[in-house]
Amino acid sequence: MEHITTYSGEDFAPIAPDVSKIHIEDIAHALSLMCRANGHFVQFFSVAQHSINCANEAKARGLSERVQLACLLHDASEAYLSDITRPVKSHLPDYLAIEKRLQDVIYSKFLGSPLAEEEAVFVNLIDGDMMICEFDALMGKKVFGGIPSLSHNPSFAFRVFTEVENEFIETFTGDKQKQTSCQSQKEQIAEFESDLHGKQKTDVIDCLVQHNVAKLLAEKLYIKRLSAQVDVAIHAYGILITLSKIMEDGEVIEYLSLGAGNTGKAYDVATTKRIAEFKFAKWDDGSNTIRQNGIFKDFLELAVNTESKGKAKQIYCLSAEDVVRFLSTSERSLASVLSRNSARKKYTDIAEDYGTVKVFYNTYKDEVEIIDLGDYINEESEVNVEFDYST
Repeated sequence: MEHITTYSGEDFAPIAPDVSKIHIEDIAHALSLMCRANGHFVQFFSVAQHSINCANEAKARGLSERVQLACLLHDASEAYLSDITRPVKSHLPDYLAIEKRLQDVIYSKFLGSPLAEEEAVFVNLIDGDMMICEFDALMGKKVFGGIPSLSHNPSFAFRVFTEVENEFIETFTGDKQKQTSCQSQKEQIAEFESDLHGKQKTDVIDCLVQHNVAKLLAEKLYIKRLSAQVDVAIHAYGILITLSKIMEDGEVIEYLSLGAGNTGKAYDVATTKRIAEFKFAKWDDGSNTIRQNGIFKDFLELAVNTESKGKAKQIYCLSAEDVVRFLSTSERSLASVLSRNSARKKYTDIAEDYGTVKVFYNTYKDEVEIIDLGDYINEESEVNVEFDYST
């Protein structure tokens, strides 16, 4: 049997979702009868109540109507799949893929498209904050540290499911009406470009007011600040996890530089057996010029290091195949690669002697190991998954 029967009577196949059979009434009904925390709270508290609280919190934080509606719908796939506890879900990659595909279909039906990355940041942040507050209110247990500061006063009271079901639909209807004109970021920017061509200052001001551009900018700046903090954390935690896998018996750490960026230390890691640099940015299909410049600088400085005799010289990175392909085939001049780097003056002679990235790499490739971080860390890992340090 490949389908379930929904509240409205639809035969719905979660593995191959038919968007025409997805109805907000089915989602509201199912989630209002589904308990959070796998049923372990001191009283019944539904997924629908959690979703309504998330939507209200997004509104109180001044986020866009599209993000508010996304918060309401962020667990909608559970109406068709139920839910699985976090410790188990992380071991079920097929389930995670099915859940994401269905959730994206639901977002596409009711929002016009899946969430953009910056929208997902807001939704996940509010979802996590609300979960922490739920455990505090309904279990008396503090999880993941302190209690976050919310922008509204959510209700965790027991409620009859029909009341919650109706409120879910009313919230959806109100948010949906507000955001029917919402578009993806790329579409909206393209529309600005088209509409303002040949226009004057007053037209620009009208556009700003009509689309509340000031709030859009504030949201993006907030995401940028969060992103900077995340980059530092990824760099630090990724290095520590990798060290737990690669260090040998008797190997001693001489120094660590866990903060991303220029920390004043020569390398990210120096031990009695190795010096190493770490790169956690994954190369994409577009321009990777900045990443190329950074990886080559690290390779060059490791290659010419003569102070760490007998130690392995290593670069740990995501997209290792792409990195090696760039280094071994690139005809970019060393002057170009080092053009925005303080290393340019330091290595002027090397730039003149070797000319291109390819020539320098093929000369020194046996000096430096380039190792894929995917062998040591799992990019798909979820929060709250226990890490196995023993392997």
